[in-house]
Amino acid sequence: MKIKLGVYIPVYGGWLKGVDEGEKDPVFKYAAETARKAEEIGFHSIWVTDHMLNRTKGEGAKSLEAWTTLTGLAAITRKVELFPMVLCQGFRHPAVLAKMGATLDDVSQGRFRLAMGAGSWEREFEAYGLPWHDHDARIDRAREQIEIIRALWTQPTTNFKGQYFEIRDGVLEPKPLQKPHPPIWWAGKSEKSRQLAAELADGWIIGASAPARAEEGMIQDMNKRLDDLGRDDFQYAIAGWIYLGKTDEEAERRVKMIVGGDSSLYKQVLARGFVGSPHTIVDGIQRLSDLGIHHIAFKITPALKFLEELEENLFPML
Repeated sequence: MKIKLGVYIPVYGGWLKGVDEGEKDPVFKYAAETARKAEEIGFHSIWVTDHMLNRTKGEGAKSLEAWTTLTGLAAITRKVELFPMVLCQGFRHPAVLAKMGATLDDVSQGRFRLAMGAGSWEREFEAYGLPWHDHDARIDRAREQIEIIRALWTQPTTNFKGQYFEIRDGVLEPKPLQKPHPPIWWAGKSEKSRQLAAELADGWIIGASAPARAEEGMIQDMNKRLDDLGRDDFQYAIAGWIYLGKTDEEAERRVKMIVGGDSSLYKQVLARGFVGSPHTIVDGIQRLSDLGIHHIAFKITPALKFLEELEENLFPML
């Protein structure tokens, strides 16, 4: 099986909105323990979500900042690829982010992946005094940002003048270890996002989807765009909750106990997550691999306990 498996690092204290999942408080020590364990049992990547407020448990709940967390995890791991999921274009100036990315590529010895998105939660921009723009402007800003970052990573000197950003004789040294540069990923499903991904990104994070409901039409659409551009060097990633049981029925009961059987969240997890026996989960992973997906990122909680469960029951079958 060619597909690579990743795990979300617990920076929120759980992944289900309005539900107590028995997860520990989000602190770096716990995040580090999770990352080490994920690497130890054979996960290929770790993913750290980027929000200034806790998107899942409420804005007053604890949460870790993505970049500093990812940097700390880079220093205490050796093999896993490092994905932010995903860096919001409005939080960091592109030239500064390019410098940060080059340094993190050095810290991780070439394991950093720059994954970006437009941002969609206006409240956290307001809470941190950051300017908010409409959807199309956020995508257009991100397009300029990617062009600036790629130029700084690959050119001796960068000059850029766009609608939103201007760089004069920009110099970035040392360059990233990865050549020509660390992979640049994009997340977003709108028409403007898809076109940006096809034209500028090395990979596309489709979002959360169950194995039986992978967005085949979206992948086909993107493949056509790539063909029209003469591109064949592109990867896809998908993410979702995972809940395991000895049987499919046991796994579904597990979800029901956590969220309640009549809730819309219960239906959402069953429809958009990886829920079932180890055989069912492996079959679903294989279907996604056959569809052309290169990475799956699992949302697990409680993180350390569930990693031990995956190590014992799922990984021997992979």
